[in-house]
Amino acid sequence: MDEMKDFGHPQDHEHDHEHFDMFAISDEDGNEHNFALISQLDVDEKHYWVCQEAFVEAEEVVGFDEESYVVFRASEEDDGNIVLNSLEDDEFEKVSKAWNEELSRITAEEIEEEAEE
Repeated sequence: MDEMKDFGHPQDHEHDHEHFDMFAISDEDGNEHNFALISQLDVDEKHYWVCQEAFVEAEEVVGFDEESYVVFRASEEDDGNIVLNSLEDDEFEKVSKAWNEELSRITAEEIEEEAEE
């Protein structure tokens, strides 16, 4: 995995006030894919990164894959490097359920905050 880098954030994105950690991974064919780390979760004593693929042109994010997300199991090596692993289907389903519960919690909090305003 390449080190984290900040590509900036697209101006028209609905979360343009937030900062996302960005990273790039090369697939088995050597194609580079850029991702935004949008959340981190712990499930069954394992650490996961929930990410969206980012579309980058000239070192600037021009958009995100808003239709889907990617989950990696993250672990830290003794030297401090982070290793990201793909998930099997059953592991993805378990983490996906936890992510959906987290999204529901966040949405409920936002609705409550708006009601208080």
